[in-house]
Amino acid sequence: MSNSRKSIFMAILLYSFSLVLASLKLTAIETTMILGASAGWQGVEKRVQVEELEALRPYRVLALSSAWTGSLSAGTGSAGSRDEEIMALYAAWRNFPAQESAVDLALDFDETAPERFTDRRGRYQVQVSPAVQSVNGRWARYGRGAALFSGNRENSAPVTVRPGNSALFTPGRNVRDFSLEFWAYPNAMENGEQLLSWAAVDNQRIFCEAQRNRLRWTFQELFSPPGGRGSRFTIILEGRTPLVPRTWSHHLIRYNADSGLLEYLINGQIENIAYTTASGREGGDVYTPRLNRDGAFVLGSRFSGILDEFRIYNKVVASPGRTALENTGRVSIELPELAKFPRNGGRIETRTLDLGERNSMVLRIEASGGRMGQAQGQRRMAIRNIYAGRGNFRFPDNSMLQFFIRAGEEPYQFSRISWTPIVPGEPVPETIRGRYVQVAAAFYPSGDCETSPYLEEIRIIYDKNEAPYPPSLVTARALNGAVDLAWRPSPDEDTRGYLIYYGTTSGVYYGEGARLGSSPIDAGNRTSLRIEGLQNGTLYFFVVAAYDGISRRPDELHPGKFSKEVAARPLRMNE
Repeated sequence: MSNSRKSIFMAILLYSFSLVLASLKLTAIETTMILGASAGWQGVEKRVQVEELEALRPYRVLALSSAWTGSLSAGTGSAGSRDEEIMALYAAWRNFPAQESAVDLALDFDETAPERFTDRRGRYQVQVSPAVQSVNGRWARYGRGAALFSGNRENSAPVTVRPGNSALFTPGRNVRDFSLEFWAYPNAMENGEQLLSWAAVDNQRIFCEAQRNRLRWTFQELFSPPGGRGSRFTIILEGRTPLVPRTWSHHLIRYNADSGLLEYLINGQIENIAYTTASGREGGDVYTPRLNRDGAFVLGSRFSGILDEFRIYNKVVASPGRTALENTGRVSIELPELAKFPRNGGRIETRTLDLGERNSMVLRIEASGGRMGQAQGQRRMAIRNIYAGRGNFRFPDNSMLQFFIRAGEEPYQFSRISWTPIVPGEPVPETIRGRYVQVAAAFYPSGDCETSPYLEEIRIIYDKNEAPYPPSLVTARALNGAVDLAWRPSPDEDTRGYLIYYGTTSGVYYGEGARLGSSPIDAGNRTSLRIEGLQNGTLYFFVVAAYDGISRRPDELHPGKFSKEVAARPLRMNE
């Protein structure tokens, strides 16, 4: 091959290589950051009423929590939104930190093992038989666990709850207002199954047992006449609604000592009432509870199924979601006490995630998830992966997930940046740019608050805004007190200009004295520049870097790697 042909071949090869290099940069290189799935949820910094659940999918998912997991500060005087106030009130009903004076016993079974079941008020001692098991949050009505009973008729005391000296049901005490509640999930509801009982000396009893698929409450020798003189009597309240096996139902007994009204409610609806008066009707002398000695509660005797959230109050529970507390100082609203999940949902926010480069652009957010819930009559959660990567995450039962995003260049000033709603899989607005990004998701339950959406994975797809490739073929020609620099342009289409770095030591570019300023000098989008004001006889070293950026402010320029270093020594003789 002749020299001329070799020259032509090399020119074509170099030109082809430059085209390939340029095409690589002209197309945005997508980078992916993953939260959830195998990567875990460590990047989720804020969680309000949302928790991680396992055993639903191969990896942990995020879903609404049926136990309060947020802070009450928003509803107690600090600045917060209306939704935060409502959620704080909901928390007050669910976990009672603000109404402790009304709660006498709180047995929520959220501990990880039956032997650790504890009255969170500390007024009752709890003893648990080895036959009792603990189930996790997947089976519980609320929170992270519930108590599972086997129905073994030989075990007469699966869970025993003994009152201490400060308890409402302390033996020998005259009791006025009280309420009892629990959630039940029976397996079969056979006759004689006893969910709850109280037994003391002299044949004093309270027991709740199954009869013909209904629950019957018997209050035996409990109510004493005024002054303690005269005979006590027995009251029986039977529910009218048949209980469906393998379905959660809420049971509430409440007693008003002023009127003598004793009521039994199932799922917030009154099933039966009685008056503890001499006439058995409203009016007249009221018989009130007087407790005999050696009394204790027993849960789950001969019962097969699950119990959750057993509570005793020293007040009348006025209506579902509200207690008859006086002067609570709280907003008067009806709270969804009987719903599994909070009506106002929950929320997560990631920490400020570092995309690595300034002016990075989020292209889209992809997410996968579905909805979860326990269908009536089913023993297992119904898990459905309806969406994977795209869509509004709106489900037929009105449960949904809504996503938000915001971005910025500094990680500590995000509170000033507004959230932008987005739809997974669709392009994110081009204004979402910056080195740091935050993603949020709002979780909303179904219309009846019985099912929750869940989030399995979030993928942040972004253009990392890699800095431009450096210019090539940089040359330096020495002049009198100056150096002429020239270079071939960077192949990047988003190159906005070039910075010239100079100095008097190889690899150290902190030069000063040039008429155009200290190092680096902004050459704009030119591909050559004369650097004047240099000292004759001094050897200067130069490199050139291409930059991009959303503005021409020096602190927002985004320079790439340095070109190959060149050197020149200005001399008067070179003119």
